Amino acid sequence: MKGFLEIYFKRPIKRFFHVVQSQTESVKLKSPSRNLKLIAVTGTSGKSTTSSMIFHILKNSGYKTGLISTVEAVAGDKKIDTGLHVTTPDAKQLQQLLRIMVDEGMEYVVIETSSHALAQGRLGLLQLDFAVFTNIKRDHLDWHGTWENYAKAKAGLINKLKSTGKIVLNKDDKQSYDYLRHYYYSLAKSPANFIEYTKNSEVSNIKSSIEGLNFDYQDVKFSVPIIGEYNIENLIAAVKTAELIGISAETAAKALNSFKGVKGRMEVLQTKPFGVIVDFAHNTDSLEKSLQSVRSMNGVKNIISVFGSAGLRDKEKRFTMGEAAAKLSNIVVATSEDPRTESLFEINTKIIEGATQSGAKLVKRFSNHQDYLEYIKDTKNLELSEDKLVFAFDQETVDSRFDAIDFALRIAKEGDIVITQGKGHEQSLCFGTTEYPFTDQEAVGRALAK
Repeated sequence: MKGFLEIYFKRPIKRFFHVVQSQTESVKLKSPSRNLKLIAVTGTSGKSTTSSMIFHILKNSGYKTGLISTVEAVAGDKKIDTGLHVTTPDAKQLQQLLRIMVDEGMEYVVIETSSHALAQGRLGLLQLDFAVFTNIKRDHLDWHGTWENYAKAKAGLINKLKSTGKIVLNKDDKQSYDYLRHYYYSLAKSPANFIEYTKNSEVSNIKSSIEGLNFDYQDVKFSVPIIGEYNIENLIAAVKTAELIGISAETAAKALNSFKGVKGRMEVLQTKPFGVIVDFAHNTDSLEKSLQSVRSMNGVKNIISVFGSAGLRDKEKRFTMGEAAAKLSNIVVATSEDPRTESLFEINTKIIEGATQSGAKLVKRFSNHQDYLEYIKDTKNLELSEDKLVFAFDQETVDSRFDAIDFALRIAKEGDIVITQGKGHEQSLCFGTTEYPFTDQEAVGRALAK
C-alpha cells in the first residue's frame, strides 16, 4: 500500500508542485529561459563529463556559455556557489540560476539532467534546443522499479524540445537508441532533427594511456588530456553537438586540447611510481567501463579497485559490481559508499559474493580501525604474490573508506593502478542519517603523505 500511494499519489502531486513552483519563479524572474539556448544532457553515465565538454568547447570557441552540473555551476568565467547535492537543482533554484546566466550575458546554458529531475518535474516547462543522451543502463531501479520506467523518465527530455530542437543519440548504446528512436518518432518529430553519433564507426586510431586519449574523428586528430577510453563516446557526443551549433570538428579538437576533465571523473592524482585515479563509477556498467579503460592503458601491471555500494539503493547491483570488479581487477577492496541505515557488513558481503563468483579469494575482513592497524604491522601482509584477492573494510565510520584507500596505496607497486570508485567529486560519506565530511582526494593525499 505504501508503494502504491507513493507512485500514484505522492509522486504526481510532487511533480505538479515542482512545475507550478518553476513557473511561478520563472514569471517572477521575467522568464529567463526565453533569452537562452538550452542544451540538456542526460544518461546513466557520462552526464557530467559530456556537459562539461560541451561547455568547454563552446566557451573556448567564443560563445558565451554557462554550465549547471552535479559538480558546479558556471557562467562564463564566474563560478556560482550552489551547494548542490543532486544532479539537477530544484525547480526554484534552477530558474534562479538561469536568471544569473542571463544577467551575466550568457547565450547558451548546458544543463546536466537526471531521471529523478525529469520524473519530478524540476525542469518545469523549460523548452530545449538540444537533448543529448549518453546511454541508459541499469541504475536507480530502487526508485523507477524497471529499466523501462527509467528509460521513460529519461525520454521525457524529448517532450521538452522546441519544434526546431534536436536530439543527439548514442547509436552504440543499442537498447537506449532503439527505445529513444521509437519514442522520438512516436511524437511525430522531424527526421531532420534526429542526430546520432557512434564511436564504433566514426572513430579510428585510438591510443590510450594515463597521459590521455588520442584518436581520429572525421579525419581530424584529437588529443585530449583525460583518461578512460569510454570517454571517447562522451567526446563525440560533445563534438557532434558543437557541430550542430556551427563549430567545426577542427575547432572543437583545438578547444579540447586544454580540457582537463571533471573532478572525480577518472581524475588522475598520481602517475608514478604507480597510478592513482579517483572516479565516480557507482553502478556495474560504469565500473566495468572504468576498469576496462584502465586495463587498456599502456604499461599497466595490476589494478587495485576500491569501491562500495550505496545503502537504500538498488541492492542487486552489489553482487554484479563485485563480480565485474574481480574479473577486471587484480585486487578488490570493498568498503563504504554511503551505507546510510543499512549494514555495511551486509552490503560488503554481497560484493564479496559477486567477487568470489568470479574466482577471487577472500583474504581478510577488517571489523575496525584497530584491526587494520594490527594487520599492517606485519609487513608480510603487504607483500601480495597471488592474484584475484578480496579484502573488505566493514567499520561503520569514515575510517572504513580511509583505511581501504590507505591499504590499496600500501600494497601498490610500480606500474600498478589504484582506482577509487563511487564517490568522485562528493564531499561526504553517509552513515545512518548523518553526512560526515570526506573526500577521496583528501584521503589519497593524506595516505600518500604517510
